[in-house]
Amino acid sequence: MAADQGNRKQIAPEMQLPPGKKPRKRDIIAAQKIIADISSGLYRSPAAAIKELVSNAYDADATQVEINTDPPTFRTLTITDNGTGMDIEKFLSVMEHIGGSRKRISSDKSPLLKRKLIGRIGIGLLAVAQLGNRFYVSSKIRGNKTRFIAEVNLDPYHKDDTALLSMKSVTGDSVQIGAIQYVDGIEEDEDLHYTVISVPDAKKGLTSEITSLVRQAVGATDVFNIHTHPAKTFAEILEQVSNARRADLVLDGYHYMLWELGLLCPVRYLPKTPFNAELRTIEGLTSLTIDQPARFSVTVDNILIGRPQSFPNPITVGYSSPDPKLYSINHEDEIAGRKLAFHGYIYSQQPRIEPEELRGLHIRIRNVGIGNYDRTWLGYPFNEGVKFGQVSGEIFVSEGLEPALNIDRDSFRETDVHYQALKAHVWDILRSQVFPEFKSRQKAYTTKRRQREQKESEKQFVAALNDLPAPLAEETVYEHVPGGMIAAFRQSKASLHVDTVQLRELASELELSKDAQERLTKVLRVLISSELLTDAPDDDFQMILRALALAVK
Repeated sequence: MAADQGNRKQIAPEMQLPPGKKPRKRDIIAAQKIIADISSGLYRSPAAAIKELVSNAYDADATQVEINTDPPTFRTLTITDNGTGMDIEKFLSVMEHIGGSRKRISSDKSPLLKRKLIGRIGIGLLAVAQLGNRFYVSSKIRGNKTRFIAEVNLDPYHKDDTALLSMKSVTGDSVQIGAIQYVDGIEEDEDLHYTVISVPDAKKGLTSEITSLVRQAVGATDVFNIHTHPAKTFAEILEQVSNARRADLVLDGYHYMLWELGLLCPVRYLPKTPFNAELRTIEGLTSLTIDQPARFSVTVDNILIGRPQSFPNPITVGYSSPDPKLYSINHEDEIAGRKLAFHGYIYSQQPRIEPEELRGLHIRIRNVGIGNYDRTWLGYPFNEGVKFGQVSGEIFVSEGLEPALNIDRDSFRETDVHYQALKAHVWDILRSQVFPEFKSRQKAYTTKRRQREQKESEKQFVAALNDLPAPLAEETVYEHVPGGMIAAFRQSKASLHVDTVQLRELASELELSKDAQERLTKVLRVLISSELLTDAPDDDFQMILRALALAVK
């Protein structure tokens, strides 16, 4: 790891075409099937676009990815990784086949660390187009004595839909969407290996989102703000969000982007997350299995990014309810000739999951988050009311489902058989275990709570009796009739006897509930301990007893 870090510190290539060398040019070719996506924007947020570049770095055996957004002006965005890099031939080949990744033709794993591949180089590079119409790529392979630098320009083809329709067709199913100028053979340290992507002029839409202009328009009040109060660590962001109803109401656009990168990128949980049993007992925690990538980190402006899940949140720690519970998920099968394997959990807590962005189900394929949490639980067809706000889950897919991904790698094609199988499995757990147990666990909790309260109440009651003139002695005899009525009290100084049959008849006649009988018993104990009934004639006592029974009914 130390060697990797040393390599990182030396990576600072000049990110512009070198003067004095005439650049060569090449067209950028894309499949027609993705042109509509290009025109409307492939990704719903800057974090979703950056995730694709991070995924490419992961596939290139990088151990570190460093992102610099140039805050607070955001003039230049730079993404640097210490992966194996690529030469100019591979880069040009990728840009000539956008829309149909060639990454996995030779292998399904990375060459050095044998990671299962997760990204698509062509689509990943195209993600930069959403960050800026013009960007630079420079890369170096370990052992090579030179690097290349390329300027990619998509500006002429992103002005409007008319421009897209008028683009030059290269073949029957592909079109030219941009141009590249590049220079290779630039001398570089032989031991270095990296890829650097730089966007010198970020799009105004990106800058607006990061600087929270939209959020300001709706009156959101943020705790962390890049201009006035920036966070120093991801843990600070996580702590603040854990105390909030919504993450986007306490974070400005910049910090929300960091939070969302933690949700989407193949990074690790922070210490004591996603579950901290020191805060409150969590049932089922010992059987939990979760996936985390090894030897891989992402930093943004020197902030180490982590996954944003953290349970139980503060509102749950002291809440009177059943303890939070985990339901483990493990499934492996072969469907339509393809293996499907996934595991994960469904987590429930009361009174609700906070922040709201963590309600629902989040799916990770090879540690990469696919979109945000699905609050519908893959279209769960039954109405569970407020229970939907009390459950959260993660699915880690190790085999299969990937063909169901849409081109943005942010959503699924729901007709895919693997997607349908996963949906059915999750629905079955919700329907047969999670939601039915809400009622049974609440009932059991309420019973235990009442027993504790009654025990404490009885303790306090006995203490109060002991302060009276003639408290019942320890040898007091309690003879119980059906329903819990005390038939007789015997003291050391005097005795008071109640006919069991008469008492039973009185309880039946007045239809005294069990609670009423218990209240009557306590009143009698107080009166006896106060020596107010010891010398009462039997006839008077019977009238007093009847009056008390009616009073507590």
